[in-house]
Amino acid sequence: MRFNIFLAILLLFTVNASAQKVTKEQFLEIQKKLPIEKDRTKKANLFYKAAKYYIEKDGEAKKDLDSASLLNNWSINISKQFNLKENIGQSMLLNGEIARERGNSQHSLQLKTSALNYTLANDLKKECAAAYISIALDMPANQTLKKVEYFLKAQSLYKQAGLFYKEAETYTELAILYNNLDEPAISIKYANEAVKIKRRIKQYNLYKEFAMLALNLRTQGNYKDALAYALASEKNAENMAFDDEWLSLIYDLLGTIYSELKFESKSVEYYKKAIVVAKKMDDTGAVTSITLNTARSLYSEQKYYEALEILNSASKYIDNQDCNVGYDALYILIYCDLKKYDKARPYYEQLLRCDDGSKNHIAQEIMYYAMIRYLLKTKQAGQTYAYIDKLKNLATKNNDLFNLSQLEKAHFEADSASGNYMGAIEHFKKHKILNDSLYNVNKAKQYGDLQLKYETEKKDKNIMLLTQQGKLQEEKIRNAAILRNVFISGLVILVLFVVLLYNRSRLKQLTNKKLELKQQKINDQNDQLKKLLTEKEWLLKEIHHRVKNNLQIVISLLNTQSAYLDNEDALMAIQNSEHRMHAMSLIHQKLYQSDDLESIDMSWYIYELVNYLKECFTMDIKIDYKLDNECVKLDVTQAVPMGLILNEAISNAIKYAFKDRNHGQISISLKNLEADVYRLKIADNGVGLPEGFEAKERESLGMDLMMGLTDQLDGTFKLENTNGLAIIITFTKKRQLIH
Repeated sequence: MRFNIFLAILLLFTVNASAQKVTKEQFLEIQKKLPIEKDRTKKANLFYKAAKYYIEKDGEAKKDLDSASLLNNWSINISKQFNLKENIGQSMLLNGEIARERGNSQHSLQLKTSALNYTLANDLKKECAAAYISIALDMPANQTLKKVEYFLKAQSLYKQAGLFYKEAETYTELAILYNNLDEPAISIKYANEAVKIKRRIKQYNLYKEFAMLALNLRTQGNYKDALAYALASEKNAENMAFDDEWLSLIYDLLGTIYSELKFESKSVEYYKKAIVVAKKMDDTGAVTSITLNTARSLYSEQKYYEALEILNSASKYIDNQDCNVGYDALYILIYCDLKKYDKARPYYEQLLRCDDGSKNHIAQEIMYYAMIRYLLKTKQAGQTYAYIDKLKNLATKNNDLFNLSQLEKAHFEADSASGNYMGAIEHFKKHKILNDSLYNVNKAKQYGDLQLKYETEKKDKNIMLLTQQGKLQEEKIRNAAILRNVFISGLVILVLFVVLLYNRSRLKQLTNKKLELKQQKINDQNDQLKKLLTEKEWLLKEIHHRVKNNLQIVISLLNTQSAYLDNEDALMAIQNSEHRMHAMSLIHQKLYQSDDLESIDMSWYIYELVNYLKECFTMDIKIDYKLDNECVKLDVTQAVPMGLILNEAISNAIKYAFKDRNHGQISISLKNLEADVYRLKIADNGVGLPEGFEAKERESLGMDLMMGLTDQLDGTFKLENTNGLAIIITFTKKRQLIH
């Protein structure tokens, strides 16, 4: 019998849709900016983010909470001084979070309510939605309807504010909430809403939503779609920046679905993956639950002793040895199958003590299934009916076809043991019907859908064929009429032609001779033009070859001259000139070697230039080069300035971007934005430009050269100085003249 552990541990991982954690790297950056920031709005926001960092740090040290409170108060003071309402609203809410972390839940609720009232009064939609969610997450379990109301208000506010991603995340919260309330249909509705919004805004981190859909569809007995969504969730999580908690849950869910579909070996494979992730997080609760699932799959494969070994190995993770119904129940099932009823008895008595009416429906399922098995095996069938009826009520409420099927089987066994053979037959029939519904009806439906689709497509093809045949018949009739008219007209023309033939024959002969002479002259001219075109192409190739050779000679002369210079600046100038010469030489070399004399493939050119520059510079640091270029062909008038720009930008990045570092990355991309509009971006993750640097006040030949060359491209030149330097040039490709 399969138990629903996934629902129980899902409660641990509810995610606040409005939260966005401040990382340590971001905090260090905030520390650098705070002393020099002049803008009051930005300064208040920096204090707020610094406060968030301290409250979100691992552990709950008092000094961290004190620091968070102090920084947040500074943010509030600045915000009030300059009437920064949005900052005031978010800082008021953060004060409530600080109070909650201090353990003062009543004061926390008062502060958060004040923040909510302030944001409502000032129509701050984003901050108001965050307040609703924060208050809802702190509500006790008995205020479910109020919690749902607050989530829906937050969703509406995010939608009004145009924050559609946060709206989708709030729908995901609602899906999780209704799943925990055993309302799978409503949970599915909200999960689908979240998926629809994220796809519309092209956000594809859907693993949480897919997991919720899989979980609820499994509860409803739709294993085909549940497995499809669970596998999609796994793939999406492994391709996105995922939470370890969710990955563990997804693996556990896949293990459960495969187990219930009787693929136990696949089930154990996924459970073991889930345990690895849970141990990595040091989550003893998850390790306990998933270990229990693993042992249960081994039990289903009748690997009883291996299952016992797994259970015994997990004893160190169990916090409450007195009433752990999952473990007690599985020990009962294993020992009953091994016919060691004396070893099962202590666990049965333990479950009797645990059945105090305080357990949720999941724990009740686990207990009652095991107790039914023990009572049947120890010939106490009469005591099983009460437990069977309780479980049937739970399974009927949740539309859980799998458990209903297994309960009918248990009822059959109880009636058989009690001598009620007619009742046993009826319950066995119900078990078979439910079992067939669970495993075969879906297949029949799939076959019916496929058959219907096939018949529909066949019918559509027949209609299309008949339509085409009708059109073809009409065309034949029309062609026959045309042919008849043409024949009559041709006959008349033929008679006239015979009459005139003799008179026209001599004139025709003369005309043909003139045409032959003209055609001969045209052919001679075409031959001459082909010869001239071939000579032109040869001359162009020769020109490019000689230009390339001359540039190589200049490079060699510069290289020779550099051997006689001691001045570092002069050497650097000569080396820069060599690189620029080589950048132009590569273009002429490609044009000489290519059959296309009008344009050059810039993706090839960038690759060759990067390899050349990598060889030219001997650096102590390791630099990775990331190339992401489309096939863009430019004529020589645009290829040369672009080659020089690339040379300057990459050389400067190699020489200056990674000072005092041992590793760096240079990214180069050339993309087509729209018709004939292209963007070249050379970026590094180095130190960037110094603060206060203004391009117009530059004293750099390289920067002058790049901006001048950008003008030659008729493009725009832009610098981005964030996490390194990015040079972005947007230009329009010149159209080739048709020769």
